[in-house]
Amino acid sequence: MSKQRVGILVISLAAALASTVPADARVRIGGPLGVLRMVLGQALPGARMHRHYPARVRSASVRDAARAPRQRADVPDTAKASQQAEAKAAQQAEAKAAQQSEATGGKGRLFGDQAARAQLVAGAALAGWHGGRSSDGWWRHADGDYGWVGPLFWPFAYFDLTDYAIRADASGFWDYGYGDIFAGIFAPYGANDQGAYLAQPTSAARRGASLTEMCGTDSGAAASVVTDQVRAAIAPTEAQQGAFDEFAKASVKAVQTILASCPKQIAPAAPARLAVMQQRLQAMTAAVELMRPRLEDLYGLLDEAQKARLDALADDARSASPSKVPSKASLAERCGASRAAAPEWPAADIERTLHPNDAQRAALKELQDAAIRADEMLKAACPESDTADEAATAPARLATSERRLDAMQQAAGLVLSALEDLYETLSDAQKAQFESIGPKRAAT
Repeated sequence: MSKQRVGILVISLAAALASTVPADARVRIGGPLGVLRMVLGQALPGARMHRHYPARVRSASVRDAARAPRQRADVPDTAKASQQAEAKAAQQAEAKAAQQSEATGGKGRLFGDQAARAQLVAGAALAGWHGGRSSDGWWRHADGDYGWVGPLFWPFAYFDLTDYAIRADASGFWDYGYGDIFAGIFAPYGANDQGAYLAQPTSAARRGASLTEMCGTDSGAAASVVTDQVRAAIAPTEAQQGAFDEFAKASVKAVQTILASCPKQIAPAAPARLAVMQQRLQAMTAAVELMRPRLEDLYGLLDEAQKARLDALADDARSASPSKVPSKASLAERCGASRAAAPEWPAADIERTLHPNDAQRAALKELQDAAIRADEMLKAACPESDTADEAATAPARLATSERRLDAMQQAAGLVLSALEDLYETLSDAQKAQFESIGPKRAAT
């Protein structure tokens, strides 16, 4: 049989089959040509006509809205324009929904896992240090995290804070301490390294998250990672819904407050870095002050079963990863670990680099003494092992975190004052030499 006759036969068969298919079904599969595709696909699998399918399946309402102009091609121009506008609006709504889904169900959920955050931060922290060739940095936390990434102090601050408050996962929050103040004085990054994080955050953090991601871009998505856990645990009643909504609103404001403290420019000098640290700690304290009363109000309305389920989030976290969620007794050890991880005071490096005069030596001694007092203040602010019930509930842990943040602010302020006094005695050349001490330090 000739090719022409085969073609006529196939087209006739398609037309005949199309006449037996209901009209609405013909529209869904694309008219006679759609029937032809279906026939060839069923009869000749190897000869299926190529067709591009969208990467994601659209919802029925969005799909129908987007398809409407194509189904009614014979309507007047004004109606066509209206249909096209509706389709465009539907497509934009779909894109926005997909973006929100990615934020809350994709990276938002990823950032809600402390181990994943630590890996992302480690990659980003080292990408801008020694050309990204080092596998470990001297300012590293005990869990592998880093308190400084370029000009940013405390990446993913909201998640570390709420992980401890809601789930009693202390591995991110309590590792911060004196070692981070030390890294603020003797920054591991030079000015050019810091600038790369702000100018090209994606390439600077190619081994981890970008600076923007570590600061946060969607306050609602970040807050929902936490509030969704609370909602699922307590299943608020109608009488409790108002208090839960207030806690959710406060959580969004808390994220926004912390987000506002993200650096917009580099801090090339040690006093400026300690000022950035204080601002960040103040923002975190303000975030706690927003959330704590709302969480206390909600907790007070819960029955015993709901409280038990909310408190069980901490038990679930311990069961999922017991090594990362220490008991109260070992929490004091973790809190003090940041001091042990900090390098010794680089007195010899300072003397060799600055060649200070007597007045400058006196100012340097004041700085070292301030650092020692800051260390002692933070040790005193560590949890006591014999007060195991102090932070047994989420509101109590939020109050405990607030006290810790207050202590860190005071400690950083003490060192900042001594730093400012020292810098008044240094020449511009000596200031540059002082700033070179941190980047020259080798990995430990």
